[in-house]
Amino acid sequence: MPAVLLWLRVLYGGGLLLLPVGVLRRLARMSLDGRTVRVARVLGARQLLQAALARHPSRRGLLVGAGVDTAHAASMVALSAWSPRAGERVLARRQARTAAVLATAGASASASCQRS
Repeated sequence: MPAVLLWLRVLYGGGLLLLPVGVLRRLARMSLDGRTVRVARVLGARQLLQAALARHPSRRGLLVGAGVDTAHAASMVALSAWSPRAGERVLARRQARTAAVLATAGASASASCQRS
C-alpha cells in the first residue's frame, strides 16, 4: 500500500506542479484565476515533498502525512463553505475528497507498516 500511495502522490503532485491549468480544469470543470493556479503549484510541491519523505515509510511518517492530509481536507471544507467564488468552492470540495482519501490511505498503511 505505501508504494501505491507514493505513486499517487507523485502523479497528483507532479500534475499540479507542472500542469496546473490542465489538472485544475479537469477538477473544477471551469476556468480558474492565476491565484488558484499558483496555490495549486504549491500544493503540488507539497505532495511531491510528502512522496519523497514516504520513500522509506515508517509508521510515524505515514501518520504525520495522514495528519497533514487531514488538515488540508479540513481547510478545503472550510473554503468550500465560505468562498465567494463558485469555481473555488467546486475545486475545494474535490480537493477535500482527495485529501480525505490520501489521509485514509496513509493511516491505513501505517497500521501495517513494520518500521516505527
